[in-house]
Amino acid sequence: MDGDPTGESDEPSSADGLGGAATDERGEPSATGSGGATPAEAGRGAGTADPPCRASRAVSAARTAADELATWSPEDAASLVRSVGERLADRETVSRLARSAANETGRGHPGTKAEKVATALDAARRSLRDAPTTGVVERDGAAGTVTVAGPIGVVGAAVPATHPVVVPAVLSLYGLAARNAVVFAPSPATVETCDVVVETVRRALADAGAPAGAVSMLPAPASKPAADALFERADFVVAAGSEATVAAGQRCGTPNVATSADGVVAVADGSVPAAAVATRVAVGATYDFGAHPAGDAAVVTVSPAVDPLCAALEDEGGYVLDADESDRLRALLDGDDETDLRGNSPRWFASALDLPNAARDAAFLVAAPDAAADPLATLPGIPAVAVHGRGGFDAATALAADLGSPHAAAVHTTQQRRARRVAERLSPGRLVVNQPGVAAAGGRTNGFEAAPVLGGGTAEGSQLCGGLTPDRFARTATVAATSTADRAPHRNGAGDTLRGP
Repeated sequence: MDGDPTGESDEPSSADGLGGAATDERGEPSATGSGGATPAEAGRGAGTADPPCRASRAVSAARTAADELATWSPEDAASLVRSVGERLADRETVSRLARSAANETGRGHPGTKAEKVATALDAARRSLRDAPTTGVVERDGAAGTVTVAGPIGVVGAAVPATHPVVVPAVLSLYGLAARNAVVFAPSPATVETCDVVVETVRRALADAGAPAGAVSMLPAPASKPAADALFERADFVVAAGSEATVAAGQRCGTPNVATSADGVVAVADGSVPAAAVATRVAVGATYDFGAHPAGDAAVVTVSPAVDPLCAALEDEGGYVLDADESDRLRALLDGDDETDLRGNSPRWFASALDLPNAARDAAFLVAAPDAAADPLATLPGIPAVAVHGRGGFDAATALAADLGSPHAAAVHTTQQRRARRVAERLSPGRLVVNQPGVAAAGGRTNGFEAAPVLGGGTAEGSQLCGGLTPDRFARTATVAATSTADRAPHRNGAGDTLRGP
C-alpha cells in the first residue's frame, strides 16, 4: 500500500540534469540538476533519458562527495551534522516540509505530519549525540580492543510515499554522521517533497563548506529502472516501503536493509484496564491517519475483554463497524484502489463506505474480523484497528504471532513474564510494553534509538532486525592489541606490544 519508488511514473516530476551542472535560483547546485525550475517543470523533457545512465551519474557525483567526506575528522563531521540537524529542525522548516507532504500526497493528517517530523528529528539528533559513528566508537579495556568506525561510501535509499520527509531527513543525518553520501529514489507521488528536503540539506551543506553532492536525489522521472540502477551501484541500500521496493532491494546484490512495515499487532492479556489499552491503541491507529510504519493495526485480547475494549475504543473516538459495514470495508480493501488507501482520512473512509453521520466525525474505525484469514484481520496504513478475541493469553499470543509483522509488536500487561513470552513467541525486532505501537520507532519514553525504518530480520528476509540506527551506516573494524608483551615465542614480532596513541 506504500507508494513505490521503483514504480513507473506517467507524469515526470523532476529534472533530468544530464545536460550539465545546473544551479538553483541562488546559484547553488540543485538537488536534481533542475536549475531554477521546479522538479515537475524540469522533468518534462527528461522522460527519454536513460534511467540507468542518470542513476550512474548521480552515484558518481555522490561518490566524489563521499571521498571528500571520508577525509573529514570525526569532530568536523559531528559539527556538520549538528548544522544540518539545526536547519532541518527549525520550526518554520518543519512546518513547510509537512505542508509540502500533505499538499503533494493528499494523505495523512497535516497537523500530525508536522508533529511526526519534529519528533523524528528530535529523536534522531539525540541518537546521534549518544551514538558516535566515526573514529573510535568503543573501547574494551578488559579485552584490550578498540572499535574504529569508517564510512561505507554511497547510500542509496528509497523514499516511500507515506514518509517523504522523515525518511530523507533522518537518513541524511545518519548518512552524513558516518561520512557517507546519500542518494534518494523518491516515490513518484513525493518527488516535489523529497526535492524540498534535499535542497534544505544541501543549503546547510554549502554553509558548512561540505560537498553539495553529499546528499542528492535521482533526477526525474521516478522509475523502476532508475531505482534499480541506484541500488545496484550504491554501497549500501535502504529499500523500505512497498513489496516491489523491498523486492528490488533484496535482489540488487548490494548490502541492504530491505523491509516493509505492515503495522503493529498488539497482545492484551486483560490485566490492564480496557480504557488504558484503548487510549494507547487509539494513538497508534490514528497517528498520521494510521500511515505510520508502526501504527497499531490490530489488537488480540482475551475473549472476556473484547466487548469492554471495543466500548473503550469507541470512547476514544472510534466507530465500531457492524456486519454490513464490515463487508463494505472488505470489498474496499479487496478492490482495485487498494494501493491508494494508505493515509486517507477517517472522513474519507466514512464517505467511501457510506457510513452514517456518526462515523464522519470519528477518529478511526474499529472492525471485528471473523477469522485470521479475514481481510480485516489487520488494517495497516489506514485509520482503523481490528479487534480479535481468543480464549486465554497463550491463544491470543499465538494468533498475534500469525497476524503480526516481525518488525515490531506491542503487549499490554502488568506481568513481566508475559511480556517476555510475547517477545519469545513473536520475536519482533522491537517490542513495546504498555505503549502505543508507534513508540517502537523510538522516543523519549523508552530506550529505543530513533529509527525511520524498522526491520524484522530473517523472519522477513531482511538484514535488519529492529531499528535502522546510526551505527548501521558505519563500517567498523575491531583492533586487538596486547597491553603487555606476549610471553610466547613469536616470529617477526607478532606478539609485540602496540605503543603510541
